[in-house]
Amino acid sequence: MSVGETALVRLENVSKVYQTGTVALQDINLTIRDGELISFVGPSGCGKSTAFRMIAGLAEPSDGRLEVLGMSPEEARTKGTGVAFVFQDATLLPWRSVWDNVVLPLELRGIPKKRQREEALRVLNLVGLADHVKALPRQLSGGMRMRVSIPGHSSQGRNCY
Repeated sequence: MSVGETALVRLENVSKVYQTGTVALQDINLTIRDGELISFVGPSGCGKSTAFRMIAGLAEPSDGRLEVLGMSPEEARTKGTGVAFVFQDATLLPWRSVWDNVVLPLELRGIPKKRQREEALRVLNLVGLADHVKALPRQLSGGMRMRVSIPGHSSQGRNCY
């Protein structure tokens, strides 16, 4: 696989200092290009989740510049670019079935019902859970819950794993 020249994510001198004074990240420079596979490795509390939350537009940097597909993270998320964030723990609504949890992001984006069904079936087949559509989260193993909670579908047909 060759790595493309397009910068999918770019952090330039990004820092994050919380209101408590805790420095989570300081002067981080990182460019992730199309086709690259990267890993964030480090001890608990070193800023890995903070970096991902900022890339996903769920937190703001205190300083520096952050771009996703040449846009602010918020723009990239709201323009349907297929940018997604997977939390460390499964984030499912316990009263909704596997099917209903999978279609929820599509419902919230106003995707037509027919397309919701197609996407949900595609994703559930992809993660091996097509036989569990009626199950509630409490009836699934931890790994199965994580696979249901992966926002691996988008209206553009991209996989965001």
